[in-house]
Amino acid sequence: MILKLVSAVKEKEKEKEKEKEKEEQEAHKKCFLKKRSVLKKHVEGKPIPPVHFHADESGQQILDIMRPSAIVVYHPDIAFVREIEIYKAENLSKRVKVYFLFYEDSTEVQKFEASIRRENGAFESLIRQKSMMMLPVDQVAHGLGLNSATETESPSKQNMVTRKAGGQKEARKEMQVIVDMREFMSSLPNVLHQKGMNIIPVTLEVGDYILSPTICVERKSIQDLFGSFASGRLYHQVEMMVRYYRIPVLLIEFSQDKSFSFQSTSEISDDVTPHNIISKLSLLALHFPRLRIVWSRSLHATDEIFASLKMNQDEPDEAKATRVGVPSEEGVVEDDVRAENYNTSAVEFLRRLPGVTDANYRAIMDGCSSLADLDLLPAEWLAELMGGQKSANILRDFLDAKYPTLL
Repeated sequence: MILKLVSAVKEKEKEKEKEKEKEEQEAHKKCFLKKRSVLKKHVEGKPIPPVHFHADESGQQILDIMRPSAIVVYHPDIAFVREIEIYKAENLSKRVKVYFLFYEDSTEVQKFEASIRRENGAFESLIRQKSMMMLPVDQVAHGLGLNSATETESPSKQNMVTRKAGGQKEARKEMQVIVDMREFMSSLPNVLHQKGMNIIPVTLEVGDYILSPTICVERKSIQDLFGSFASGRLYHQVEMMVRYYRIPVLLIEFSQDKSFSFQSTSEISDDVTPHNIISKLSLLALHFPRLRIVWSRSLHATDEIFASLKMNQDEPDEAKATRVGVPSEEGVVEDDVRAENYNTSAVEFLRRLPGVTDANYRAIMDGCSSLADLDLLPAEWLAELMGGQKSANILRDFLDAKYPTLL
């Protein structure tokens, strides 16, 4: 009896499921017929606009050619989005709808959002750099919309012209730049020559470029700057410029295709650390107050900087520039401001000893008063002064070596 009741209940449930399925099928059928009738009326009344599929790889102005009213972007790209914005701005009367096909929380969404953040960061960096950028007077005048020739000239230039007889223009004097032979491995001497400067190639003991009798320039690329700081060579180069020239200049030249900064503002800390490039530059400027640090964005910017520095300056003397830092037959170095306080001959001799480098010779000078005291220092003290046991052993072996005997 119980089995019969269970089977009867199951049959009733099956009948109810079948009736429910029939009702759902009828409802779907009615919905389909309704949609077909609506679509039929739409087709009869107004045709469906054409749909074009296009891969944005050819660089053609597809939006201006097709002039769409609805755009479906399958792989969103920030550059194409900006093209859509321009298209919309140029066609204000046209209602343009844009749809993006994304999977929620997908990799494509994250890439697109990351590109937007990079773009916003680039604009913020550009605005910040523009707000702190110094412009020449003539560029400021052009920026204010001064078109006439008299308006674009600064008052100082106008006064200089009127001081000459009848306002006559003086014949332009050719600028001369003395360049170290090793600098011809770079493209800067060629750029300076193309800009009309007379390049005089010589071998310089101090500096890379001599712009005037008082201005000496040591040029460093970013890679060379880091290497010179690590080896201590930059300190010695700046020290030599300060000894012989009234206006020593350290030119730091960036690449045109790289960012015009060592690091972002958020990465610069207030603490002075021995491995931070900003800290090293700050200590260099504090140690040499007369040193001028000039930043250049590219080779062509360096050319403009050199032209500005040479204004109202005398031309450099080739013979004098080649003698700077080079001792004469009597061992005297001309115009050496340190010669009164230092035994420069002994310092140069010390720097040529084995194991002595640009990074440790100043510590040796502070630790002993003469070359005779240096010979008496034990290897442990030398290792402490020279920053390593290996360098100390090299110097000690050299000092203790015996002269060869002649048979």
